[in-house]
Amino acid sequence: MKNCLSFLLCCLMYTSHAQVSSILPSPVTYVQREGSFQINQALTVNPSEINPSLFAQLKELGTIYHQLRIEPNVQNAMLQFKKLENVKQDSYSINVAERITISYSSDASCYYAMTSLMQLMKRNENGLSLPMCFVKDYPNFQWRGLHLDVSRHFFTVEEIKRFIDLMSYYKFNTFHWHLTDDQGWRIEIKKYPKLTEIGAWRDSTVDNHYTTVPRTYTKARYGGFYTQEQIKDVVAYAEAKYVTIVPEIEMPGHARAALAAYPEYSCTGKAQGVEGLWGIFDDIFCSKPASIQFLKDILDEVIPLFPGQYIHIGGDEAPKTRWHSCPKCQDIMKENHLKDEHELQSYFIRQMDAYVTAKGKKIIGWDEILEGGLSPNAAVMSWRGFDGGLEAAKQGHYVVMTPGSHCYFDHYQGKGKDEPLAIGGYTSLEKVFTFNPIPPDLGPEVSSYILGGQANIWTEYIPTFSKVEYMAYPRAIALSEALWCTNKPTYDVFLSVLVQDHFPQLERWKVNYSKSALKASLQTFRKGNGIEIQSTGMNFKEGEMTVTTSSISLMRARKKTNQVSFTIPSNYPGIGQTVNITNHLGLGAKVNYITQPSPKYNASDIVLVDGQFGARPWKGHEWIGFDTNVIVLEIDLGKITKIREVKVSFLQDENSWIHTPNQVEIESILPVRPYLVGRSKAPSLDTKNPNSEIWNIRGFGTSQILRITIKGADKIPQGQPGEGNMPWIFIDEIQIN
Repeated sequence: MKNCLSFLLCCLMYTSHAQVSSILPSPVTYVQREGSFQINQALTVNPSEINPSLFAQLKELGTIYHQLRIEPNVQNAMLQFKKLENVKQDSYSINVAERITISYSSDASCYYAMTSLMQLMKRNENGLSLPMCFVKDYPNFQWRGLHLDVSRHFFTVEEIKRFIDLMSYYKFNTFHWHLTDDQGWRIEIKKYPKLTEIGAWRDSTVDNHYTTVPRTYTKARYGGFYTQEQIKDVVAYAEAKYVTIVPEIEMPGHARAALAAYPEYSCTGKAQGVEGLWGIFDDIFCSKPASIQFLKDILDEVIPLFPGQYIHIGGDEAPKTRWHSCPKCQDIMKENHLKDEHELQSYFIRQMDAYVTAKGKKIIGWDEILEGGLSPNAAVMSWRGFDGGLEAAKQGHYVVMTPGSHCYFDHYQGKGKDEPLAIGGYTSLEKVFTFNPIPPDLGPEVSSYILGGQANIWTEYIPTFSKVEYMAYPRAIALSEALWCTNKPTYDVFLSVLVQDHFPQLERWKVNYSKSALKASLQTFRKGNGIEIQSTGMNFKEGEMTVTTSSISLMRARKKTNQVSFTIPSNYPGIGQTVNITNHLGLGAKVNYITQPSPKYNASDIVLVDGQFGARPWKGHEWIGFDTNVIVLEIDLGKITKIREVKVSFLQDENSWIHTPNQVEIESILPVRPYLVGRSKAPSLDTKNPNSEIWNIRGFGTSQILRITIKGADKIPQGQPGEGNMPWIFIDEIQIN
């Protein structure tokens, strides 16, 4: 590092707005007056002004969040309640003056007011105090949801209740309970006891990440399920906190656990165990009448357990391979004049829709249920972006937006290498905060069908409830802001309130929340004959946020590749970062795209020459993605350079339709005439990268410009996810030695 690093420090400071409350999600109106309201020993309430359930919830909130006693006092209560009529749905107000007055329009809004009241309280030497203030508030969206997958990993009843406690505190009102999938069936069905005797247990679980090579397994029995009595208990618990539970029974795909118990309802009848690998599997429910009846029988027991309006029937990622070769499925297609297997899935879903509708409920499914024609009464949960939801809304169907770009909490939330294992991708706290279920410029005739949004927590890589909390919080709080607020504050104001008022509360309640959003953000730029890494960090103190920037410059290696490490400090305890750079002959070199990358995965061309190989599993910001099978780009070193080898880092993730190429050619342009200097049809095996994602191409002399031509397959092979489509090619570091 001698003579390579230079440091520049500067500070900027600003103060948060004076009229900012400690309530999240942020209220519609907050007016603070001089003075405070002191609670020394207990908060007195007239219990006759609210129903007994709400009084019980107030006592519980006081105990959980502040160790505050709530005592009845009919004559002279400190906290009073008033019922409102003819006001906006679920609206409430809080007035803190000589007394505290909560005015509310519904029992739910009264509960929301009580959670806001808890957030206004601060502990001091004499007890608790609240600012003299007025709050007026109501939700923007009707559906404010969180989803939890208990099939890949199972969580206890007490853990589910804690999940509900946290979400209700931040005014979520819908819990989407993902109860069945390939890796486990989690709900007791008395007519079909083998669903839990067999389907709730798997004999092995894949280790590490799905893409890890070689693939290994933990050979141990794993699973669990909820009895119907436990389900009733959780439903009642959620109802008391004004959270509606939407159960999901997956069909026709993601059915391996059910088919392990009852293989006769598949197309082949072949007995197979509960799957211990993540992914998508060809064996799904057959479309024959017996399978349809089997699922109707299951719904007969599920529907009475859940008083909410919707039953989620999945509908996603259902390969048609078995249906295509199944005589029974083909007969059904002929009998019903269905042109393809997509219409057969629509036929399947329509039957379930009619059955659920006859039971007084409505179905909701992932946006694949649009394929082949949408069932008449179905609502759509749009996860593959916004387009499916918009199409359903245009057809007059209700929609919940949950796009992977903003709402998948199994993605990474920090860019550091120290983040715990996740499925991949990158969804930051700020990205979640920017989410709006209604895309810009959408007219009211369509937007009126958008109920709201939710985040999804898929648990392939979340084996413990502690990690559920880490992946959910604080991103769930940012989502509550996006779904509740009519007019959100700025992200900086939100972050300041979150850190100063809500992180301490999460710590008191021992929530394992992530502090990744507080790590310094890093940006890399070209500087001279090398790079400059700029870091931006934040410090919060007494309502003020200080922004500190620093930069580190690194000159390109002249002859020999070397490793450089440096530490980025943090103003928040315990979240410093170490950055490791491979300094090579192409560090910061100019990149010229002859073939343009996809706009979705084109953060900056310096990603290819920033000295940092992308982490596995992949994060979107670390890679340049191409949706074509021939790629041409040039690396300009700026001067004639002696080269021994070039390493090109690719990504292999078949589940995401990302494949390594078939061939790489490198031409040297020196001084004006190009000539071929290297070609590789198979990568040199690197023991540190056993799935051969890093290709070593040797046999160079001198060069200034390297033209790299990358050729991939025309189509994804049959039997792999995305079969028949052109695969993506993802590139990260191009290291020149």
